[in-house]
Amino acid sequence: MNRLQHLTAMAVVALTAMPIASAQTYTVTDLGTLTGTQTSGNSVNNLGAAAGSATVDPDIFTHAFSWTKRAGIKDLGTLGGDLSIGNSISDTGVVAGGSQLAGDFNFDAFVTTKTGLKDIGTLGGQFSSAAGNNVLGQVVGSSTLVGEAATHAFYWDSKRGMKDLGTLGGPNSQANSISPLGVVAGSGDLADGVTTDLTVWDSKGIHDLGNLGGGQAVANAISALGQAAGFSTTTLGETHAVISTKSGLQDLGTLGGTFSVANGIYPLGSIVVGTSTDANDVDNLAFLWSSKTGMVDLNTKIPAGSGWVLQTANSINVLGEIVGSGTFNGAPHAFILNRK
Repeated sequence: MNRLQHLTAMAVVALTAMPIASAQTYTVTDLGTLTGTQTSGNSVNNLGAAAGSATVDPDIFTHAFSWTKRAGIKDLGTLGGDLSIGNSISDTGVVAGGSQLAGDFNFDAFVTTKTGLKDIGTLGGQFSSAAGNNVLGQVVGSSTLVGEAATHAFYWDSKRGMKDLGTLGGPNSQANSISPLGVVAGSGDLADGVTTDLTVWDSKGIHDLGNLGGGQAVANAISALGQAAGFSTTTLGETHAVISTKSGLQDLGTLGGTFSVANGIYPLGSIVVGTSTDANDVDNLAFLWSSKTGMVDLNTKIPAGSGWVLQTANSINVLGEIVGSGTFNGAPHAFILNRK
């Protein structure tokens, strides 16, 4: 499937799906556990498959997992060490993340293959982690350089290997998401040494999308149409979820507190999911935001007495299914929300 075919297929599904609205209610499905008791849901693809990390007995280490409705949760293992994390799952079911290596503390980015995890290396340092991938096999993430002096965003594919995406003039950058068209979103340090701006890379180069005035901004997700979502500090020192628009970054507000972060964006844009503190700045609550509804606490959209507290929403697919993490009867579990 080429890029145009993939975008067309997503658009057809989106147009035939029910509209996502604040009145919509959801059923909650527990993604289960491995041999431990805790899970975290990080990504959902447009076919409803999910990825994340789960503890293994005795709840000290985590392993990356994949999940489907039919097969349930599957342990993806590691690159030989004790830890691995699944950060993204493409529409072909490939999971991208990071894993500790055997015999040392090095941590390398990986993608899944039919035979297990494939180590895709680093930019010369001892750490890398893949944060996003797409249907074309393009992978992005962050890696330390030789000597561990800086961390840079990277792009990887099987033909060209790992490429340093550079920075906005400062020492560090990170890539967190890639669109079906290969547009990358993340953050970059400026040459002043103190400012980090929301950053996008495309075929024309690197683009500084700024911040809300507080000097720090990061994109965590990008839609198929190139709209980025993430967070920025404000002039008041608060952290707010943002999306990119033609006129700059739009502040999405909070659920009453001083903190919110957008983690995922609807594939065709304009709908965002994430986490926000409540009015007391105590509890983190998962949210859905759209221009029509504003920011809505997803806990108000699930059955009362379910035992769930939805703490963060991390990814949303073209069907409006949402993957995230919360507590189920007090235990940290991953969930997927399906619209009724």
